[in-house]
Amino acid sequence: MKLTATPFDPQTGELLPVYRDAYLRGDLARTSAQAVEAYLHRDAGQAHSTVTRWHELQADDAPAAPSWVQQQLVFIREQPQRFRRRALSLVTVSALLAGVSMAATNRPSNVLPVTKLAVPGTVPAVASLEAAVAPAAARTVLVHGRILNEKGLPLAGATVLRKGTAQGTSTDAQGNYSLRVPADGQATLQYGYGGYTEQEVAATQAKAGEAVTLQPRALKRRHWLFF
Repeated sequence: MKLTATPFDPQTGELLPVYRDAYLRGDLARTSAQAVEAYLHRDAGQAHSTVTRWHELQADDAPAAPSWVQQQLVFIREQPQRFRRRALSLVTVSALLAGVSMAATNRPSNVLPVTKLAVPGTVPAVASLEAAVAPAAARTVLVHGRILNEKGLPLAGATVLRKGTAQGTSTDAQGNYSLRVPADGQATLQYGYGGYTEQEVAATQAKAGEAVTLQPRALKRRHWLFF
């Protein structure tokens, strides 16, 4: 609202401070404002104080620090992409917290009793396995002996095979061998060495420690025909 009363003191004729401030803010009527300007042109001291007061009013009218809401609005206007990422993070965290809260609320109140299973002293599977292995070991026998040449010397590296299978062994430096074969008496042992005639002996006839003598193969005679 514009002030219309006279801006000067009726007794002293000086410019009243309230009208001076109103003049500086532009609240005086046009005629009063012109009178104040003429007064300031005549009085340099009042003009200087009026300029000083104008700076004080500018400092008082400085905008206050923005509130948190105003800062967020400025942030949204200036950086919309970062605001969207921040909002998405807040929504995700809120959803996770809500899920944890619902899971804790819906926990069952009754806990099922835990039944302890009786563990026998011997596991059935292990017992049955032992029962199966024991007869299998009992159904085999160990046959061992020596292989010699025609001069009674040991043949190192001679082969002893169970006929019809890939099961076999070889002799050591003293011609000794050992081989496990079925105890049913159906196995046949094959003895062989390079340059010697092979021999076959039934496993039931192979006595423990008995030596087997291999004979050299007979050389075939070649008949040359002369014309």
